[in-house]
Amino acid sequence: MATNREWAAGYLAQARADLAAAKALAMPTSVFAMLLQMAFEKFAKAALLRTGAMALRPAISSHRAASTMVAVLKRQRGLIAPIGNTYLWEGALNAVEALERAHPSIAAGGPQLEYPWETTTGIAWPERDLPIAQRLRRPNSRLAVDLLRFATKLDSHFDAIFP
Repeated sequence: MATNREWAAGYLAQARADLAAAKALAMPTSVFAMLLQMAFEKFAKAALLRTGAMALRPAISSHRAASTMVAVLKRQRGLIAPIGNTYLWEGALNAVEALERAHPSIAAGGPQLEYPWETTTGIAWPERDLPIAQRLRRPNSRLAVDLLRFATKLDSHFDAIFP
């Protein structure tokens, strides 16, 4: 049976693949948001498995790992020190939580990353109506750039932050 560290390595490798896709492809904002959510979820599972903060079974079945990782980074500020501080990354950390809340298993029929949903005025869909996608595509917003920078720094310093 594989160890948690081996599982963490698998999650980390797939997070890196998801992040590479988000960086490389010209795509609709909602798809970009979905790829980032997937990357952060896997970074978080790798981190939590590696540090022993989460057991394998909950890691496989949970879609709330990213908010757990963000809470740890906010609470244990020294962890994020290799890439800056929580003040520098506050917007990105909050956006990671917003991306997670938009996961279909968490959104529970409301605005979500992958599928349309019903509102009192009709059908809504991620590309047009998802709040985090709207924030990411605002012309004067740096959120998309900051999220990519944060994910890239998290990736390149992952071993230092989560040994």
